[in-house]
Order: sequence, then structure tokens, then C-alpha cells
Amino acid sequence: MTMFVLDVFSSPTLDIINGRLCRGGPAYYARLALYAVGASDARVRLPYDTCIDVEWYLRTEWCLEADTLAAIPECATVFMLEERDAGRRLKPLSLHKIGREHPKGTAALISPVLAELDIDNAVRLLSHYSLAVLDVQGFSRLYYGGEVAVFSENVLALVERVGVADNFIAIKASLEDIPDFIALDRLLRYSSSLGHTAIMVTAGPRGALILYSDYSFVIRPRSVDRVPTGAGDMFSTLVLYGVWRGYGLERSTLGAAAAVSCILERRDEIAYGGYGLCRDSFEERFHASIYRLPGRCYSIDCVISALEYG
Repeated sequence: MTMFVLDVFSSPTLDIINGRLCRGGPAYYARLALYAVGASDARVRLPYDTCIDVEWYLRTEWCLEADTLAAIPECATVFMLEERDAGRRLKPLSLHKIGREHPKGTAALISPVLAELDIDNAVRLLSHYSLAVLDVQGFSRLYYGGEVAVFSENVLALVERVGVADNFIAIKASLEDIPDFIALDRLLRYSSSLGHTAIMVTAGPRGALILYSDYSFVIRPRSVDRVPTGAGDMFSTLVLYGVWRGYGLERSTLGAAAAVSCILERRDEIAYGGYGLCRDSFEERFHASIYRLPGRCYSIDCVISALEYG
């Protein structure tokens, strides 16, 4: 059987939520997403040197008991995480750089959480893959006074560098990590020249705007009243998996959005043995909508209008 092996370039990450130690970060959520859709032909790989017990870290169980806080691995990035009406508040408790990389997988999710991978390495790693998502979150976040602030000039420099790559990739940017219209406009201006690269602008429950070549479309997921932590990484993972399976970009993003809503709603069931509970959402029952836009959408007005009104 041909396997989909997803290399995730991101520090092993743990979150402390309400005093409980919870698995988190892109690699964990990638594993959870593939488990939820019953992807027996897929696995997640940490393609770098690390001292963490990878088998333990990639187990699907989410939050552990409170007394496990004393057993936090040294080689993990740890956040104190609070969910608020205005968004997440992240306070880093420990930061860890990833070790020497070994890119060998079928696809890559390059999604640093807080600058544990520099721009030169990210661009170099992309050359090893024909299928990849580059999430700008860890390049755009800055660390000020014990808290995480969003967006820096690094993200613009990164997108400009990616523009010279020959392989197909998707660049993902969350509006949560873009603080104002000026930053969004600059990102769109850089992106407008990247005809071979897909741009995925996500906006939480409002969905995602996908820009690729000469067409654009909006994916609107089913609304669920759940904590959205990990939604972006699960979405990216399932888009990559869908494209690898030959579903095409539209169907892959539609299935990914529908499956993520299912996973958020049934997270506890899935984490504790609910293998394949969201398979139908990903493959058949698309509880999400797609709205095709007339042509390209690289202006602020277009992006806002598309995400607000569809």
C-alpha cells in the first residue's frame, strides 16, 4: 500500500488549559485529523532530531490529568492557553528549537508555532516536497514581555522567497495572525504574483478563502460551538491528504472544512478511540458550502466581502 507520510516541521507542543496538560501543536492535530477520517494509508512523522517520546506525543488523547504538569518533557514548547471572546491568549512557558531535519515524507506541513524554524530553512525544506502547506503563523508571531503578539515583517519576506519556488505549495494565513488591513494588503500584494501557489486565508467559523491561479472560492463550514484550537492545522492536513488522494483542490478543501467541524464537535469521542468518526464528513457528506468567485480575489475589499457574505 502506498502511504501518505506527512512530515510536520514544528516543535512538539503542549498546552496548559485550565490547569491541565494537553497535547497540542501541528503534529498532534495532524495525527488527530487523519485518525478522525479513518486514514489507514496515512501517518504523521516528526522529521527531525528530538528527545520527546514521539509515540507518546502523537497519541490521540487530548488533555491529561493535572498532576502530569511536573512531567513536561524538556524538548517541548509549552504554552499557557486561554480562549477568550476576542480570540486566544498565548503565554509561552518554554520554547524549543527543532533539531536537525530529515525531510523524507510524501508531503510537508511547515507550521512553526513560535519561530523555531527560520525563513532560510523553511524555503530550503520546501524544495524537498512536491506537496506542502506553509503556515505563516510561527513566522508572523512575535514574543513580547511573556505574551505572543502577532505579525512581523518576517512573514512578508517569507512569502516573497516562496514565490521563486518551482514546486506546488499552499500558503496558509489566519486572519487571527494578521492584525490590520495594512498587513493584509501587503500580504495580498506579495501573493498576487504567485500563480502556481495556492493561498488559503482562514477566518475561523467564517470559513476560508482559497486563491489559486485565476480563480478563487470560499469554503463555509458548518458552525459548531466548540473551542477551535487546532482547527487550522487539521484543515491544512486534510487539504494535503485530499490532494494526495486525487480529490482536487476544491473537493479537498470542502471535505477538510466539513471534517474539521465534525472533529471539533466530537473531539472527546475521537480522542479516546473514535477512529473514523468523521470519515463521512470528509469523503461524502460535505456539511460545508462552497462559493465560487468571479476570477481572482487579491484586494482587501474582495477578501472581506467574500468571507463576510460568501
